[in-house]
Amino acid sequence: MLWEFFLITLKVGAFAYGGGYAMITPLHYDLVTRLGWLTETEFSSAVAVGQITPGPLMIMVAFMGYKIAGLAGATLGTLGLFMPTALIVLAIAGSYLRFKDAPIVQGAMRVVGLAVIGLLAAVVVELARGSLATPLDAVIGIAAFAAAGPLKRDPIHVLLGAGAAGLLIYLLAGG
Repeated sequence: MLWEFFLITLKVGAFAYGGGYAMITPLHYDLVTRLGWLTETEFSSAVAVGQITPGPLMIMVAFMGYKIAGLAGATLGTLGLFMPTALIVLAIAGSYLRFKDAPIVQGAMRVVGLAVIGLLAAVVVELARGSLATPLDAVIGIAAFAAAGPLKRDPIHVLLGAGAAGLLIYLLAGG
């Protein structure tokens, strides 16, 4: 199970470009839909906890640290940025596992899950606003949604298919 989890995260890391939000759908597909290792609530809770970590800022700080003091600067800058939230998350995770069946914790996690849905919807709207410039763009977006959503296709395959479609469109347009 551990090795398979590593391979799943490796696959997602290699193919889900676009930042953390782009990784949510493929991870959900593998960990919740396909394998059932996590429940919807557990997955939503993990996404919510992920929102409090520095994520993309770590790469930025690593770059800045490298420019300032080489590898040591990159390492220490990254540790300095990540360590506080990592310690907080570890402390919360231990408590969560101990109290996860308490009605108040279940209620809080349910509401956090709803907030995650709202946050993801906001990201989708922002991405759509900046990406859907033509009717063909909308068709591709709707097709990807249908494939990954109702048809439950592997999101990595959807991304690869979209890439192939984009190449074909470019070539047909005389590119």
